[in-house]
Amino acid sequence: MKKIVPLIYFFLAAGSSLRAQYSPAKDSSLIITINQQVDNDVVQQNMPALNNVYAEDLVFTHGSGHIDGKQSWLSSVAKGNFLSRQHDSVTVEMHPGLAIVRGKLSVQKKSGKDSRYHLKYVRVYALRDKQWQMISHVTVWEIHEPG
Repeated sequence: MKKIVPLIYFFLAAGSSLRAQYSPAKDSSLIITINQQVDNDVVQQNMPALNNVYAEDLVFTHGSGHIDGKQSWLSSVAKGNFLSRQHDSVTVEMHPGLAIVRGKLSVQKKSGKDSRYHLKYVRVYALRDKQWQMISHVTVWEIHEPG
């Protein structure tokens, strides 16, 4: 029994230090930064960065109901139609190895009808090989400005 008590204290102390190292607020801030950078990279057509941040199994569901995979979305981005993609009201729900992001996105395209629109979305990022990757984007609401 005397040998078990120190072991219990050891495991309790180890568990406390592990919890102290995990910082949801720090991780949430990182995810918010990554999330905006993704859309900055879309505007800048930074294909190498986007290729890294979008998971191979990405499912990108648009407000129209159209669904893109990674390659079809990257092909769309490569056309260079975006002037800006700015996030607002972003919240992050952290889970071990997973981040659920909700927010608003204002988009301005270069030309054509529907050149300005606003949407609400849910995105999911997974921690894979020590890197956060987007595995899902779902537009849950969308409105287009008259133009």
